[in-house]
Amino acid sequence: MEKKTEKVENKAPAAERKSEIPKLFVSIGVEEEIKRGLYVLSARQVEKIKGEAKAGDLSWAVDGTGKFIAQAFINPQNQILAQIVSLWEKEKIDDAFFQKKILAADEFRRKGLGLKNSYRLFYGEADGIPGLVVDRFENICSLQISCPGVEKWKQKIADFLLTIEGITTVVERNDFRNREKLGLEAMKGVLAGNPKVQTVISEGDVKFEVDAIRGHKTGFYLDQTENRLALEKYCSEGTQMLDVFSYTGGFGLHAAVRGANVVMIDLPEALGQAKRNAALNNVESKITFLEGRAIEETKKMISNPKRYDIISVDPPAFVQKPSDIAKGKSAYHQINYNCMKLLKENGILVTSSCSAALSLDEFISVLSEAANHAAKRAEIVEVRFQSRDHIVPAHTKRFGSYLKCIFLRVHDK
Repeated sequence: MEKKTEKVENKAPAAERKSEIPKLFVSIGVEEEIKRGLYVLSARQVEKIKGEAKAGDLSWAVDGTGKFIAQAFINPQNQILAQIVSLWEKEKIDDAFFQKKILAADEFRRKGLGLKNSYRLFYGEADGIPGLVVDRFENICSLQISCPGVEKWKQKIADFLLTIEGITTVVERNDFRNREKLGLEAMKGVLAGNPKVQTVISEGDVKFEVDAIRGHKTGFYLDQTENRLALEKYCSEGTQMLDVFSYTGGFGLHAAVRGANVVMIDLPEALGQAKRNAALNNVESKITFLEGRAIEETKKMISNPKRYDIISVDPPAFVQKPSDIAKGKSAYHQINYNCMKLLKENGILVTSSCSAALSLDEFISVLSEAANHAAKRAEIVEVRFQSRDHIVPAHTKRFGSYLKCIFLRVHDK
């Protein structure tokens, strides 16, 4: 049962109340960055802190004279020291604030982008609340929080999501590893509504089972939705397709419903869901499942004569942090080399990287080197990113565009 709390009005004079708000003093350069769209302040960007604050408290970013710049949730013991929520001194960060932001974000997806029942409903700073991500899977909303200040509003956020037409269940997937680094407990479960956490979503003509509690991340990877749909135009009856790191079958199922014959490669636990999705779409006869580690299995396949018209490669992030760059580039090089060797002349390679620390230019350079090593030429047909519902603030530049999806034509030198 939800605890009821009595609101106690603060009777202190305005001047006294202002003095109680922790102040984060920043330089003129950082102030300009905030005005241009910076939402996250690291410890090195704050020159000094005045006042006591606990994780999740509201604070003010101020200039050298103490003049207000922005409101922010503070996390004093973390490298991400503060997350900005408003540029207005008098804006109340209350129930109405969160409700307005959430409903506006949903309306933009539905009316502005024309999305239906499965999409990223809220995406952190791009929608005005850093540290909050919400994905919608038909009747289920799945949320993740990476900000102590937003954590305090978790139950209210769940309640607001239930007011959106068609939403009957809200779950939290706050079981990711960075939660503990932020001083937050890792947890997952139903927050509000119906306890059923399984549903079926539609992506064009393809259906997918989604388990919002057991699936990866928030339950399903929506960021590749438009890229999977884009793959379909390269497939027709009889196309030979290889789906590497197939996971739940995303790219391969889109090919199969267009008549392609597909081989999916992944670990057994991932292929279990892919098999159920194949049955859900009545394309079992079009798909062969190969259990194993993708890099090893594709390397073995090079010695066989079988070649493919189209290959998709959608690996996990090989680069988790900047120190992983060299090792990660090597892994991207190897898997793309293997797949280029397995393509027919003028075949299409659809290859992705979800490593935020690896830039688009760096990824394309790796692909060029892999092609040269494989004695191939590769030309870019399409450069794609995460789906439109994964909105990227312009200020973040390349760091917000974590997903790169490149369509290449590959042929012999």
